[in-house]
Amino acid sequence: MSTTAFGIDLGTSNSAIAYLNALGEPKIRENLDGDPTTPSVVWFQEARHTIVGKVARDEKMFSPDEVVDLVKRHMGRDTQWEFHGQRHTAESISALVLRALAELVEDGPGPIPAVITIPAYFGAREREATRAAGTIAGLDVLELVAEPVAAALFYDSVNDLRGRNLLVYDLGGGTFDVTAVRGTEGSFEILATEGDPQLGGADWDEALREHLLDRFIEETGAESAEEDIDFLHRLHEQAVVCKEALSQALKHTVRLQTGDGTKAKFTVTREEFEEVTAPKLKRTAMCMERLFDVVQRKDPDFVFHEVILVGGSSRMPAVAELVRNRTYLEPQLFEPDLAVAKGAAIAATISGLERHDAEGGTVAEYAERSGIDSAQLATLATKTVVNALPKAIGVSVLDVDGTSYIDFLAEQHTPIPLQEEVVRDYLTAADDQTRVNLTLYQQASDIPSSDPNLCEVITGSETMLTGIPPRPRGERIRVRLFIAGDGLITIRGTHVASGADVEAQVRIGVLSSEEVEAARMRLTGMRVSQTEDL
Repeated sequence: MSTTAFGIDLGTSNSAIAYLNALGEPKIRENLDGDPTTPSVVWFQEARHTIVGKVARDEKMFSPDEVVDLVKRHMGRDTQWEFHGQRHTAESISALVLRALAELVEDGPGPIPAVITIPAYFGAREREATRAAGTIAGLDVLELVAEPVAAALFYDSVNDLRGRNLLVYDLGGGTFDVTAVRGTEGSFEILATEGDPQLGGADWDEALREHLLDRFIEETGAESAEEDIDFLHRLHEQAVVCKEALSQALKHTVRLQTGDGTKAKFTVTREEFEEVTAPKLKRTAMCMERLFDVVQRKDPDFVFHEVILVGGSSRMPAVAELVRNRTYLEPQLFEPDLAVAKGAAIAATISGLERHDAEGGTVAEYAERSGIDSAQLATLATKTVVNALPKAIGVSVLDVDGTSYIDFLAEQHTPIPLQEEVVRDYLTAADDQTRVNLTLYQQASDIPSSDPNLCEVITGSETMLTGIPPRPRGERIRVRLFIAGDGLITIRGTHVASGADVEAQVRIGVLSSEEVEAARMRLTGMRVSQTEDL
């Protein structure tokens, strides 16, 4: 087994893997193309051969039915794809991306220990789906770390955050979140986080693509261009190039041509681009406002001292302008493509140290095994992270008129791990009731609501307290809930009078443990590469 712990930024558009060198500095392991990031795109070239990365991304134009991207947006959902007669899930496809990254660093038998980052706003289902992807890939998943926490860890390694409050604005290729981080002596506290897991740079690309298509048809009158598949692929590529160019320049020339030779050349200005994509940016502003409201309610004296922008899409000048206007601070564009992976490497080393300590080992021993300077490890060993629950969690109960509602046992933004169990008493609702449903729900809307229609069942949490003696309604049922730092939920229900109880530990996931193992075994029989066979 590898003695080095790695940090993996499993991104919607691009992914990266990092580690700490002998001096305790985070370094990126480049892929076979010499690039620091690898496109999170998978080409199912054959039933037992997949290609991950740039080649797969380029192949999408030619084999759209064999290539899949933006998979991260489907994590925690029941979405399935079929390639060459085999069904695949978001977990199994993400595992192929993770496998490709792992192969860049493997130096011996056994799984590599790794931390995988996730958007701070990921709920329980999405988190456990990511953990399952790591397991399917054959990784030793140390823990899942929120992307803004990883970014803050890396930022702290360069700029000491003790006594400082940090705003992390993270706009990636497919997800967005904004997080308030409080830096204290040796620790970070996530005060609150807001976000949108269905908003990212890909949405800016799509909005600009539609605009370029309209401009092309306006210039040429060639409405048939909308049916030209090859043209539409080139159009998408031009939209991405145009977006990136307008992050540096005030205007960009677009050149397009259909298969029948119809062509047009026109200029797109930054102002034009920002007008077309303004609704997307406004959605991030709404998340920021919700975050500010939560922070002020939790701590009226809280002020931000610094702001960092991470995620490749945060390079757009409109992002910096928005953040500047909302915070009255000058945002720092802080290694937007690599900050999360580098911070994940720090988190992975901290997790590796914690595991080694739990096994009775010392920092000196870990330093010898990993090759990392013992003084640097000793400093890392003192760091702790207090996360915040991204979505409220509760149980379904009835009010006095028999209407069902969700009673939240753990509110959104509650620090985790919980300091103590949440204990709440309820009463049986019917005469001779012999069982109580303790299935867990989490908020499905941006703002927590007790309306069951605005909540979702946490799959895998279905728990039933049985064995209650048949008695008149009003029997006391005591419910206890605890959430660990890694998101493991423990729920216990007790019929107070008889002592009948049930306890369940919930790792919420779409796939069962058997399905995860089957997917892992299937992946071991597949060849994953970053290059095409000649």
